[in-house]
Amino acid sequence: MSDREALRIFSRQPVSLDMINFLVATTNSIIQVKPLKKHHSRHHHHLSPSRIISINPTISLANFIKNLIAYSNVQTPTLMATLVYLNKLRNLLPANAVGMETTRHRIFLSALIVAAKSLNDSSPLNKHWTKYTDGLLDLDEVNLAERELINILEWNVTVKHEELVVALQPFLIGIKSKLLQQQEYESLQRINYYRLLQRATGSNYSIGSSNYSLGSSSSSISSHLSLSHSASTDSLVNENLNEAYSEKQPGSKRIPLANKSNTVLGSRPMIKKKRSIMSFIGPSSSSGSSSGTSTANRIIAA
Repeated sequence: MSDREALRIFSRQPVSLDMINFLVATTNSIIQVKPLKKHHSRHHHHLSPSRIISINPTISLANFIKNLIAYSNVQTPTLMATLVYLNKLRNLLPANAVGMETTRHRIFLSALIVAAKSLNDSSPLNKHWTKYTDGLLDLDEVNLAERELINILEWNVTVKHEELVVALQPFLIGIKSKLLQQQEYESLQRINYYRLLQRATGSNYSIGSSNYSLGSSSSSISSHLSLSHSASTDSLVNENLNEAYSEKQPGSKRIPLANKSNTVLGSRPMIKKKRSIMSFIGPSSSSGSSSGTSTANRIIAA
């Protein structure tokens, strides 16, 4: 899972308490704060009310950030973009820098103002931000905090994607791990689905093949029956045609085999019959015929 995808998912999340605590921890790591000395009450009448509020803030940094979020209705992308400016400021300020109690409030407010003006087409004015502080800072102090931050950054207020990924890495790691687990779960579900689908397809294929074999055997039987039926039908048709043809031919009526055999065995050839007659007449008849012939010759000669 890429950082860009995780950043896109993170930017759509609402502002959470974890984000606020992370902003508080980052702001506290920028500069040290000198502990306040308790002043005697008799000296308070020499200080202005705003000075007393600045020296003795009545609100913690976490509650201060919560009030700014509630009043300005700032969204997650603008709010968390302040981490880029806070990280740059931490690298630019000297390590031994010490501020007063409201310094951290000023630093975060100035970072939020610059982020809102840089990333949005329209943003609250500084007089509105002054109201959002609930009297902790006046307008001059808000303007001064913004100018000081811009001067330290040398007017380089561009928020790059790489810087935002580095600043939000603690949140992106959790998102990427959840997305990875979700992808693994979805891939496992997909694999199980394909396995079940293959099993169902294999069982259907075996049933279909058995049905196909039964169908093929039945079709072969039916084809065999149809062929035998057609053969018997053809033989009957041929016999009917032969009978019809024999009826049309005169004198060619078919004689049964039994009658034919009886006729052949009971009759004798004509030649043999004549020979038998001649043999029956014998030589006397032949002499008679010859005498008859000689008598005729005599008559003709006379």
